[in-house]
Amino acid sequence: MNNELKQLLALPEAFPFPVKKIQVKETHISWVFLGENTVFKVKKPVKFSFLDFSTLEKRKFYCEEEVRLNSRLCAEVYIGVVPITRTPNGLQFEGKGDAVEYAVKMKRLPEEKKMSLLLEQGKVGKKSVKELAVILAEFHSRIKKISDTRFSSPRQLKEQFNDILTVRKAIERELGAGKVVDFIIEKSNSFIDENAVLLKERQRNGFIRECHGDLHSGNIFLLEKPVIFDCIEFSEDFRNTDTASDVGFMAMDFDSFGEQGLSKEFTKSYVEHSADFVLERLLPWHKLYRANVRAKVNALRLLQDANEAAKKETNKYLQLAKGYAEML
Repeated sequence: MNNELKQLLALPEAFPFPVKKIQVKETHISWVFLGENTVFKVKKPVKFSFLDFSTLEKRKFYCEEEVRLNSRLCAEVYIGVVPITRTPNGLQFEGKGDAVEYAVKMKRLPEEKKMSLLLEQGKVGKKSVKELAVILAEFHSRIKKISDTRFSSPRQLKEQFNDILTVRKAIERELGAGKVVDFIIEKSNSFIDENAVLLKERQRNGFIRECHGDLHSGNIFLLEKPVIFDCIEFSEDFRNTDTASDVGFMAMDFDSFGEQGLSKEFTKSYVEHSADFVLERLLPWHKLYRANVRAKVNALRLLQDANEAAKKETNKYLQLAKGYAEML
């Protein structure tokens, strides 16, 4: 059914209005169908350790969560949740009758304005970075505080960080870098132990919030002002976190493009507008954690296909993580 669903929804007649061409993008958890001006995003019927889209009811719920959460930052992009129905001409978005699937309907943004592409081209300046920092600081000031002390506790942070051990064998086999994994885990554990009191103070002081959770340049468009989209809807563990985690991810992403100057400008502007002066003590660890996650994600690609691109990306983030660990 998966391939059939993808093929049927990629047909022009699946759209409720005329389209000349449909582009299809695919991740391990979703299909994205792009018309000239409109995008429909469909969640795959999959279940992993970190998400469960296995039933139609759950997919509808997470579509609704995606719209709810992303409307906090870009309501103009997320139009709503629409049904997919069977018609005499096949499957159709926004069709009449009983829903066989659901989709998130979005406004399409110009691909050439995606921040990751602009960073590759060296076209991102300090003005955009400062604007982004102000938007994020304002966003963090108004989103929901999380009172459950399970989130961003020292125990949870260790568990999340040390999950990279699941791919240590692949990293050692393909890159001979198993000791780098051991080193960053040792440094991370020590930092968390030494700063346990501070981490618990962050909880008490209201810095654990329902954050974006996936803040990097691939999820930002630089239009008249920066537009941030695609936050984490499928996992409270990834979303309910210290506001410093969003900042750390973005700062690490700038570093990964070799834009350390932009990374520092972003962090400086965020601190100025948020008045979160404690953040700078935690930032090296949060950058380390995000580099660790990126290394792990790319190492998972190594398990499927040990190609040179996957090796290069895994090693890039491992070395970045090693550098951050040495700063702790």
